[in-house]
Amino acid sequence: MLFGPKNQVVGLDIGSRNIKAAEVAETKKGWALKKFGVIDIEPGAIDEGVIKDPQGVAAAIRQLFQTYNFKLKNVAVSIGGYSVIVKNITLQTMPAEQLYESINFEAEQYIPFDINDVNLDFQILGEAENNPNQMNVLLVAAKKDMVNDYINLIDMSGLNLCVIDIDAFAL
Repeated sequence: MLFGPKNQVVGLDIGSRNIKAAEVAETKKGWALKKFGVIDIEPGAIDEGVIKDPQGVAAAIRQLFQTYNFKLKNVAVSIGGYSVIVKNITLQTMPAEQLYESINFEAEQYIPFDINDVNLDFQILGEAENNPNQMNVLLVAAKKDMVNDYINLIDMSGLNLCVIDIDAFAL
C-alpha cells in the first residue's frame, strides 16, 4: 500500500502566492478527491521555490489544515525552481545495478552544481532509437538544501512527509 493502511494522502501545492491542499483516497472506482482547500501566504515567503519564511509558511499550512478540517497528516509535496534539474541523457547500455554505482560520475557532466550538493535519481527509459548499444536515462537532481528545507517545513507544520516529487512530474 502506497500511503499507509487506507491509501490516502494530502497533496500540498506550495506556491509563491498560496498553498493548496487536496486530500485524495483510493476507492473501488479509483482515486477520489475528498477535500480541497487553499490559503494565501505572505508575498515573498517563497521565491523561486526557495522558502524564505519557513515559520510563516508552516503557520499557513497549519491554518489551512485547521480551516478545511483536514485530519489526515500524510502529505506529498513537489519541488521546483532553479535548484532542480531534469535531463534526458544517453549513456552506454549497462545493467541498472551498474548504473547505480556510476550515476554520480555520469551525472557530473550534466549537472551544473557540485555533485555532492545534490540528491540524484534516475529512471532508465529504454534503448536509444539510433543506437542499440546506448540507453536513454532520465536524470533528476535536486539540491540537498532545498530538499531539506521542504522536509523541515513539513516537520514544522506537524505533518508526515510521505513523498517529495518534482513539479514537472507532479503536474
